[in-house]
Amino acid sequence: MSDNVMNGLDHFSNLSGDYGAKALAPIKEHFPDLAEYIMGNAYGDIFQRNTIGNDWKEIAVISSLITMGQFDQLGVHYIMALRVGITIEQIKGTLLHLVPCVGAPRVISAFNVLLSTLDEIQ
Repeated sequence: MSDNVMNGLDHFSNLSGDYGAKALAPIKEHFPDLAEYIMGNAYGDIFQRNTIGNDWKEIAVISSLITMGQFDQLGVHYIMALRVGITIEQIKGTLLHLVPCVGAPRVISAFNVLLSTLDEIQ
């Protein structure tokens, strides 16, 4: 396994904990090439760069996922956002800010993922 993949796994694990490990497990088991690509390129390279802080990175990813209507990965990024110091109120503020851009239905779906994620970790 390359250094980027190992660094990416470490970074991902540090930010997402057990929640992330649970989300990543089926990908690692059934599509290991995809898991290696994500860990090596996204988390082992892009997420390691320091042009912007980890909080900005997570807000950018959360906003992008919602904009694309891709809600499956939101829980992991909500956890990561909380772990880098973003508050629940700041996440809600981000969601509210997205309503004029992406519409209430997507934001409601994203909020429901936030609620279920919070329920799961408590």
